[in-house]
Amino acid sequence: MCSLQEQSKSESVRLSKSLNEGEINYVQDRMVRVEKCLKDHGIQSNNVPHIAVLGSGGGQRAMIGLLSCIDQLYQANLLDSILYLCGVSGSTWCMPSLYEDAAWSSKVPSVKDDLVKRLTETDVDVSELIKWLSQAVEDENFSLTDFWAATVVYGYVKKIDTTCLSDLKNMDATNPYPIYAVADQDIKKGDKTACWFELSPHEVGYSHIGAYVDTSSFRSQFEAGVLKQKTVERDMLYLQGLCSTALTDGGENVNIIKNSIWQWLKDIFKLGNEKQKEKASAEKKGKANGKGKEKETDEEKATEKGAEKEKEKEKEEKEGVPLEDMTTEVVESILQLVDCEDDEESAKLLQKIHKIICKSEKANRPEKSFAGKSKEEKHDSLAEYALDAYSTFKYVSAGSSDVTKITLKTMSLLKNWTWGTKYNFLYKCDLTEAEVPEEVLSKEHTHLEDAGLVMNSPYVAALRPDRKVKLILSFDFSAGDPFMTVTQAAEHCKQTGIPFPPVEIPEEDKMQPKDFYVFKSENTPTVIHIPLFNMVNCEGDVAKWRETYPTFRNAFNRETMDDLIRVSGMNVANNTEKIIQEILAVCK
Repeated sequence: MCSLQEQSKSESVRLSKSLNEGEINYVQDRMVRVEKCLKDHGIQSNNVPHIAVLGSGGGQRAMIGLLSCIDQLYQANLLDSILYLCGVSGSTWCMPSLYEDAAWSSKVPSVKDDLVKRLTETDVDVSELIKWLSQAVEDENFSLTDFWAATVVYGYVKKIDTTCLSDLKNMDATNPYPIYAVADQDIKKGDKTACWFELSPHEVGYSHIGAYVDTSSFRSQFEAGVLKQKTVERDMLYLQGLCSTALTDGGENVNIIKNSIWQWLKDIFKLGNEKQKEKASAEKKGKANGKGKEKETDEEKATEKGAEKEKEKEKEEKEGVPLEDMTTEVVESILQLVDCEDDEESAKLLQKIHKIICKSEKANRPEKSFAGKSKEEKHDSLAEYALDAYSTFKYVSAGSSDVTKITLKTMSLLKNWTWGTKYNFLYKCDLTEAEVPEEVLSKEHTHLEDAGLVMNSPYVAALRPDRKVKLILSFDFSAGDPFMTVTQAAEHCKQTGIPFPPVEIPEEDKMQPKDFYVFKSENTPTVIHIPLFNMVNCEGDVAKWRETYPTFRNAFNRETMDDLIRVSGMNVANNTEKIIQEILAVCK
């Protein structure tokens, strides 16, 4: 086992299936509110149940769907009965917006209205986006997840939330305890049961394996279970991006997102340079209009300008073109090639790129043209050039503009499709007694991704044995099969020996689901499964609503958002009494 001697809890890996002390204390305090809530509904028992709400993935559809369900639980005076709020993918876009307010669960309607207003009336601030990325790009483990968070997630959630998950460590028990779930991409390739990675205010780590570190040390460097180098925790926007990278997996999805990233890079580079020029122009104008400055004559201006050009020419002849200018020139040339269809122009740009980066031993010889290549093949080649340029200039890029650094580093990551990079806190740990793939212990870095790629609902986090969850309210906002998450959960529990009720779905319900299902058995948790679009709230036309609200679509306007809030809320409002009856049943 990893040594804990002379190390504080926050500086060591914790190897245990038990819960963190901070979570235990929170649960004890929260259960006072749970018990009172149940008494308000006439339920008095010595066996007060642990109840968890699960929010599945589903992009902005899941974000708004979960918000509406939470609102209706509040309206039914049932929100205080919830101990845990667990989310994956799109549902995690909703959760941070709730926890911005330390007492959100006592005033959900106003919190909901404020969030809807923000989502429908706020524009993306490109300057803030670039500012956030300019800080992220300095991190050694900068990955495409950072770029995704800034360009895609920010575009939906309309806020760059710079608070951190560990900031909630000292919150009181007013709200349900939040748990976010992602998957370890490296472990997932061989073991889908062990790949689940959860993040809570107190600690983060592997749900199945039982290995954790303090949340504030999430991205820090460990060796043999002991802190080696402390790294600052990333903020909530990054976490929302990390939880929702579903497009990183799968051939068609990869091509879709690669094409989008190239276009975003072009737009950001253009806008960033325009703003930089505006800023420089304003500063220059400000200096020219400074107090006490005498007005220059045209002749003086011309003489000064000529002297400056002469100095620049002498400097270039003596030292060559400044490296930061060369970096920008390469970036501009690569981005011009993205949509260039002229073979002759492409060849010129390729020769220009190669001429600049040929000093690098790793530089690839450019082809004469991209003739005959598919768009995807062309983009892959451009990513190779970007990787060569990054290898050449990364040690001198400090002099480059923020937008140049962001663009070059992001382009260089497209070659190897690098997402969710972090230090592996299990690196060189002695875990001979645990079932952990050996290669995981030998890698200094690991990569995290959207847990929806494994199972699109956070059952694994809720079903950790020590959490003793007796009732699960699963709100399923997934596309496609409305029962896939609950059937996958049953299979996972069968493989891992976790108690779970049998899941039997009537054949006629599989594509035309009802709005309320209960799965239960002796000595297992009770699972309430509620598909978002069903024959009740969609008035029999489930297919139409699925078509109207696909996972990948532009951000909702006020009308579409209000409609989604209405139909999602019906799933709770129409079944409040059934939920209360199931709570009563698990209390016996």
